[in-house]
Amino acid sequence: MVRISDKDVIDVGPRSAHIAGCEYACFTPEEEIVNPQIELLSPKKGDPADYCVIRLQNGKKICFTNTCAANVLGLVDEKYFAHGNANSARKAMQPVADKLGITVEELATKILDKDYEKVSSCINTLADKYQLDHDTMKLVGCGGGAAALVPYCAKKMGLDYDIPENAEVISSIGVALAMVRDVVERVIPNPSQDDIRELKQEAVDSAINSGAAPDSIEVHVEIDSQTGKVTAIATGSTEVKSTDLLKECDETEAMELATRDLGKDATNIRLAGKTDKFFVFEATKKDKNAVRIVDKKGFIKVQCSSGSVRRCKVADYKQVVEELWEEQAEFKTDSVIRPDYFVCYGPRVSDYSAVDLEQIYLLMDLDLGDRDGNEEIIYVSSTISV
Repeated sequence: MVRISDKDVIDVGPRSAHIAGCEYACFTPEEEIVNPQIELLSPKKGDPADYCVIRLQNGKKICFTNTCAANVLGLVDEKYFAHGNANSARKAMQPVADKLGITVEELATKILDKDYEKVSSCINTLADKYQLDHDTMKLVGCGGGAAALVPYCAKKMGLDYDIPENAEVISSIGVALAMVRDVVERVIPNPSQDDIRELKQEAVDSAINSGAAPDSIEVHVEIDSQTGKVTAIATGSTEVKSTDLLKECDETEAMELATRDLGKDATNIRLAGKTDKFFVFEATKKDKNAVRIVDKKGFIKVQCSSGSVRRCKVADYKQVVEELWEEQAEFKTDSVIRPDYFVCYGPRVSDYSAVDLEQIYLLMDLDLGDRDGNEEIIYVSSTISV
């Protein structure tokens, strides 16, 4: 729902049309929209009384939303669930446009710009938190109104986007297919392998209690040397998602997936290595060596805008780690940025990040120490400049 004053659009949301008991303007038959009048109300007790609804001559109340605004601007393709009657939306929005002294199209743009402020803020916060590279980001829209917001926001952010088939119900079935994520933190000065092993097991147990299938759980450990904080992050699939329903993709299909993800400006795309479960591809993109790790189910597990790939045996991993530690170091005025590592071994891709090389060895020994020394593994190192 849209909030207005006498002079401008104040905000959009968080209340939706159904909370106020109203139908969407763009899904209302055009012939019903006669003598539309502005009413301002509070959808729920305690809400500000500036949410805009439109009362029709027949007594029905409707309201226009970001979906209606996108339809007015012709931004919603007919194939999407959010496509509605632009003329209906335009007629409902006209009284407000007149009140504000602007055109309906200008009102629609103001609404979507308010949406963009909120969406982009969330995306940028997540990108900063998880150190996501802008070049590898892609917006995926789910829910009935996805086509009204995602293309507009993606264009303004300079990102690719995708709206999957049946997007209008994906948000509903997502509960059954969701990933479980549990975090356990402890302050442990100079942690030992036993300390970390115990923390990892606690995170695994917590994820299982939350509904994750035990075989699907992966644990990432972070060590903060300055604070002594050790964090174990366990992620896993629910039992429904963990059911093996997908056929394995071959190298050609994996190459197609990596090529599509790398984008049109990537050149010299090539296979850098593979295991029984993963394909690792390299490409030249913006004068950097971009890397993608694709698993045999066709999921892109890792995206690096600038990385290096090494193949080795488990017995030789420390030598490779040390080489990459020095090779990919970035020296700044007051600091040195060290690489993060992604290791393909068995059915897993594990990632490791720490400011101290000995901590890297500590974490890797926990995962690789019991494996066959002759097993072939693949290392990908990546440095994200900040």
